[in-house]
Amino acid sequence: MRINEVIDKQDLKLLKLEWNILQTSDPEGIPRMAAKGPPKYNPQRTAKVSGMPNYEKYPTVTSTKPEIKAMVADPKNSNLKLFFYILAWGGIVNRARNPQMLVRRLMTDKVARTELLKTLERIRRGNLTNAQAFDEFQRLRKNKTLQGVGVSYFTKVLYFLRPGQNSFILDQFTAKAMNYLHSKDPVNYPQIPMDGDMPANNLTGQDYEAYIKGVAQVAKDVKKSIGQISPEEAEFLVFGAYGKKFRDASEKYHASRTDLKKPKDNKFRYIYRAQQAKQDKEQQAQQQAQQSQLSQTSGKAQSLWNQYMQTANPVSQKYRTLSSDSKTDFQQEFIDDVAEALRKGVDPQVAIKQLLVNYSDITESKT
Repeated sequence: MRINEVIDKQDLKLLKLEWNILQTSDPEGIPRMAAKGPPKYNPQRTAKVSGMPNYEKYPTVTSTKPEIKAMVADPKNSNLKLFFYILAWGGIVNRARNPQMLVRRLMTDKVARTELLKTLERIRRGNLTNAQAFDEFQRLRKNKTLQGVGVSYFTKVLYFLRPGQNSFILDQFTAKAMNYLHSKDPVNYPQIPMDGDMPANNLTGQDYEAYIKGVAQVAKDVKKSIGQISPEEAEFLVFGAYGKKFRDASEKYHASRTDLKKPKDNKFRYIYRAQQAKQDKEQQAQQQAQQSQLSQTSGKAQSLWNQYMQTANPVSQKYRTLSSDSKTDFQQEFIDDVAEALRKGVDPQVAIKQLLVNYSDITESKT
């Protein structure tokens, strides 16, 4: 028997306000239900901060829910690509060193990468239940395959890779909302264990299934006030990203709880994080400076090569005696050696003379 026939009237008003806002579009004309993240969550910035090679190939525009769903529906898109785009959409770029740890692990550990890909494939094919998929991700977290990816992020992966399976996102906001509703109706709404402000790291697939049922209950309870909505819409409703009145109520309840183990401030942890962030920033600046210097010196070396090719000199004369393959090698070595000399502050003529010495014994026929 229900303790309350529906969510209490005040909360219904807050949810209805949120729902009305969700029916509108943002200033760019994008429907709010499309859930487009802020510009800083775009794939290119995420790839760059994560230390991924060739980050320039990724788009600078943040994805929306429908766009990622369309990507998942296209079998041409690899599981690893989808995994990255989903985490970028979710804003993992904001989680300190999380993206760097994850990318470093997947790029350097073939076993970890293979294990993740197998799990993603099983999930995308629908071979696992929600509880099984949740427990599988928890297993990958415990063995460090998913370094830096917690419940809030891997449930985003479940949400997109399991369309139509009620695999809802469980983050700090939806967890707090569920606990707030539990305080009003402990029979039909579960209590989600928390680690401070976040869903507990030791949650199980059973906890996740209870949360999914709670979200479905929201859809039933708001039917008279809002109308028929899907459980998926109910999850976004209690997320409360726009009106924020219901989110504020959930946050207030969460802050009032005395049963939670609130993490103690650790000044050494914050000092370490600040130092690490500073080191990361300095390293990134150094890499950018090196890349810029490499580009500049290579450009100067190419210009010098062009000048040599326009006049009669030992370099152009040697070049003309070489075969096609050797010409290519000779030109590349010239540019590389000259560029390196420029970077070291050495006279490029020294490098050019040494190159000619190295090729002195090569007397191939003209081609």
